[in-house]
Amino acid sequence: MKDYLDEIDQRYPMRNSAEQKAAFRAYALAEAGAVPSREEENEGHVNLVFGDPDTARVIFTAHYDTPRRGLLPNLMLVTNPILAWTYRLGTLIPLLLVPALAAAWGVWRLLDLDWALMSHRLLLLGVYTVVYFGMFYLMFRGPANARNRNDNTSGTAAVLGLLQLVGARAGVACILFDDEEKGKKGSKAFAKAHPDIKEKALVVNLDCVDNGDTHIFCGSAAAQEDPLYDALKEALERGGSFARFFPAGKASMNSDHKSFDKGVGVCACRHKPFIGYYNDRIHTARDTVADPKTVSRLAAALAAFAKGI
Repeated sequence: MKDYLDEIDQRYPMRNSAEQKAAFRAYALAEAGAVPSREEENEGHVNLVFGDPDTARVIFTAHYDTPRRGLLPNLMLVTNPILAWTYRLGTLIPLLLVPALAAAWGVWRLLDLDWALMSHRLLLLGVYTVVYFGMFYLMFRGPANARNRNDNTSGTAAVLGLLQLVGARAGVACILFDDEEKGKKGSKAFAKAHPDIKEKALVVNLDCVDNGDTHIFCGSAAAQEDPLYDALKEALERGGSFARFFPAGKASMNSDHKSFDKGVGVCACRHKPFIGYYNDRIHTARDTVADPKTVSRLAAALAAFAKGI
């Protein structure tokens, strides 16, 4: 199988601007070969479709866009929801608490009607507000990240590798979604435009599938009731990558599979006591770790499943 991971990482490491995305899409469509492929614009988001998703029983997906760089990593805590929410709140509370206290202090000081100092205090409050919202912007909407080997060059490479192994096969399709990093907008728009696919197809979404020794599969309740889900588990057990399948509610990741009723999220994780399964470095300049062999093993195992349906 072709090493898409290194090639995309070297040629298209940033897929954030319209120009960067267009260049990558042209490359991906050329790599599809004989597989029917197209760009499909859904509410302004340009998704790449390979094969016929309308007749597909299983659709393999990934998001091809890359994130902004944050002040803190987007830490994936897949099997520890309490710690995951604690981490999120820990990053948000200081940003919310400090301006609330500053506003209260400002109101209290202004109410003493010391007009001689009022303009000075307003100036200080204005400077603080600019600094505060600047930090908030950098945390969530900072500059485009130049290092995206795991998020989500790994998932994108796995889908293209899978496509190379499976080819144009009835019942199987692949989609590369746009704008996952903006709130799963590409997949949401696609699901809205294709309600039958949203409801009926088993959608296996690959997001951050390296920088870890275990592939975690998080399937919705509807996905786990589909007979293909058991076949997927059997194929991965025979494959070269170590995988763990969790019941609905026992593991969770926030990605494009959640836009579909039978969505299955796949990510790579490491494990530590108390922390559980996790993946770090995402949305930072340290997102440089991903092994082409790991991506190839996952693609090969998924291809074996696809060829067996």
